[in-house]
Amino acid sequence: MSPVSDGVWDGQGVRRSTTKSAAEILDRLARTERLGNLGWAEWDLVTDTVHWSDHLFEIFERDRAAGPASLAQAREYIVPDDLGRADKAVQSLIGDAKPIDVTFRIAVGSGIRHIRAIFEAERGRDGKARLVYGIIQDVSVFEAAARDRARLADVEAESAELQASLRIEHSVVAALQQVILPVPAGTVRRPGLEAAVRYQPAEEVARVGGDWFDLVHLPGDRTLLAVGDVAGHGMPAAAKMARLRHALSALAVTTDDPAQLLSYLNQMVCDDPTGPTATAAVARFDPETSSVTWAQAGHPPPVLLTRGGAAPLQRPEGMLVGALRTSEYGTATTALAPGDTMLIYTDGLIERRTFDSDWLGPVLRALGGGADLPLQALLARLQPASPDDDTCVLALRAVGDG
Repeated sequence: MSPVSDGVWDGQGVRRSTTKSAAEILDRLARTERLGNLGWAEWDLVTDTVHWSDHLFEIFERDRAAGPASLAQAREYIVPDDLGRADKAVQSLIGDAKPIDVTFRIAVGSGIRHIRAIFEAERGRDGKARLVYGIIQDVSVFEAAARDRARLADVEAESAELQASLRIEHSVVAALQQVILPVPAGTVRRPGLEAAVRYQPAEEVARVGGDWFDLVHLPGDRTLLAVGDVAGHGMPAAAKMARLRHALSALAVTTDDPAQLLSYLNQMVCDDPTGPTATAAVARFDPETSSVTWAQAGHPPPVLLTRGGAAPLQRPEGMLVGALRTSEYGTATTALAPGDTMLIYTDGLIERRTFDSDWLGPVLRALGGGADLPLQALLARLQPASPDDDTCVLALRAVGDG
């Protein structure tokens, strides 16, 4: 980190600005750390200096007078059974300068805690890691209860907003984005299908928005796929998005029926006075039949791309989530031949919100002749209709190996 001319650094490596607004942001950040039970750390491997945020001392139950722990000292907290996994992650971080996301247990005075560490490394001119930084969160309370995942997403989203506001040189926004909405870098392969995602938020600073997607492994080698769109964009919409995404993932433990999942999600939102309205499409792929059973809630219809061309699918009934508690959701089933591709997307991809005969023309023309393209190349053809709206496109293709 480098000092900024309008502020100074305190003992834990946090820049204390002389302006009132910066002080308020720091106060909000401290409250967010307490709510989310998380803190951030930075190890400079060249100068052998360490910076911890205040709450990290509480997580490790470490005396502030002892100062932040070095990497070697931090290792002493890890329970023996988890040392191998932690050491492997640190080797990847420092030796290969690769980002890590690892969960392990530490032993502190009050007992055993489950810790999640998300770190990145900065390389020096010699290509070696010179600085590692990121977030450490006590996730003990989330180990036993899937219902708490929505609360975790709220805290993570607010943390991302506050960290971005601080504009620290080594921002942790990228790490938080991987917690809230991890976007796969390439093609994801599941039994009978391959999938790829293109995600483009309207606010590049925040790097997350109101659009979301999910892929969940189900029993029987089936896969649950979902795409949704919360009104708005930027961090306020991201906080609401994260609640719905994690709630849907948790609900998938109870049923894999797309219509029933949307009904549960709708009831949950309607019962919450602060619940957001949203559109969504939920699909279940079955490799045995190579078919997709799907439902939608006020969402644009998916597009089916075959070697014969591209066309939108007929939508079953379904109002947007949060509009009416008694809303009912229908389902449709689409058979996919090997090589067929189904695209589920948010309305940032299209020019208009009304689904008349001309609304999808640009998208269909972009897909024309692309049935044999790799999914990433196919998604690269699709451009958002407006830079002011978030856009998410999930493509799934039957590969015939189920």
